[in-house]
Amino acid sequence: MEGLRGIRSAVARRITATHLMAVVCFLLAIVPTFLYRPDGLHGVNLACGVATAIPVLLAARNLMVSWFLAVLLVLLLPRVYEGRTGPELEWGWPWTLGLTVAAGFLLYRVALRHDVPVVAVVLAVTFAATWPRLDDWGDAGLPGLLAAGAVVLGNAVRRRREADDLRHAEQTRLVALEERTRIARELHDVVSHHMSALVLRADAVQYRLPGLAPEVREEVDVLQRLARDGLTEMRRMLVVLRDGDGDGTAPQPGLSDVDDLVARFRQAGAEITLRADAGPVPAGVGLSAYRIVQEAVSNSGRHAPGGAVSVEITESGGVLWVDVRNAAATRPVLDDDPARPRHGLAGMAERVRVLGGELTAGRTPDGGFEVVAELPLHREDTA
Repeated sequence: MEGLRGIRSAVARRITATHLMAVVCFLLAIVPTFLYRPDGLHGVNLACGVATAIPVLLAARNLMVSWFLAVLLVLLLPRVYEGRTGPELEWGWPWTLGLTVAAGFLLYRVALRHDVPVVAVVLAVTFAATWPRLDDWGDAGLPGLLAAGAVVLGNAVRRRREADDLRHAEQTRLVALEERTRIARELHDVVSHHMSALVLRADAVQYRLPGLAPEVREEVDVLQRLARDGLTEMRRMLVVLRDGDGDGTAPQPGLSDVDDLVARFRQAGAEITLRADAGPVPAGVGLSAYRIVQEAVSNSGRHAPGGAVSVEITESGGVLWVDVRNAAATRPVLDDDPARPRHGLAGMAERVRVLGGELTAGRTPDGGFEVVAELPLHREDTA
């Protein structure tokens, strides 16, 4: 039973709108002939119906070739029908309804993918192909209107998609900039802590070691000035990078705080397992690992409510691996819009990129989702 369902699901995924449109055009090419002719359906009608569907099927592979074939059919198929259905088809046009719909569909696809100059040429050639089969200018109105309508619709949809893509790209860029600002602030806070300690140690040298040689004392004075200047510049940058979410003086979380983070999610009702097997890591790496776990677990609650979550943090070969995997949702998903930009993923990717690591994220075979971050441990200072 499960195998049959899998086959049906695979078939359903392979059937696209183009396939359905090809079937519609085939039926529209042969059914009116069958209804209007008292002697029924001839083999030539079936052949013409198949010929009508072929350009539509080819549209997914080579759109311009399929359009060219449709233009040839517009020129040639009326000659095939002549002598079999009378000088023209009984419903008043030299083309079947199926061929008309196929040509309109292909014009729509061309307008959907190409800019105005290409569309204008395609439209002109298509309309020119209809002219030899029309009796006078009065008959040109309807095919011209249908062709223009298909082109206008395709162009409108294309422009809407382009606008959506630009909006999504801009939103993603803004998220990346916000995340970079946050990362810079956090990392500078970490570095500022070490620089403050360096300044204090340098100031205490003359008291802890009073018998220093003059040249050594002079070198210590230079180190003091450099450390103080660096700390001053660091604090100046921190003032610029503050985004108003508090005074920014709270200590930043690290790898050791992941336990408390997971505990808070559990108190909120999430089913989470945690396995952490890593020693001390650089403060910036620990902070990023904490933020990645925080964002990934939050995303699992939004996009896969009720699904169990596993968090694994391991250290191997100079790399800290953070793996957050959630099972499929067991409750209705409140946020299932596939077109909405995933700001959380963009932020995590930017955070990992700044550290020189790699991030992979995607769906799992069981319908869940997995985020894997690879964070290099390339610093000597650990916290």
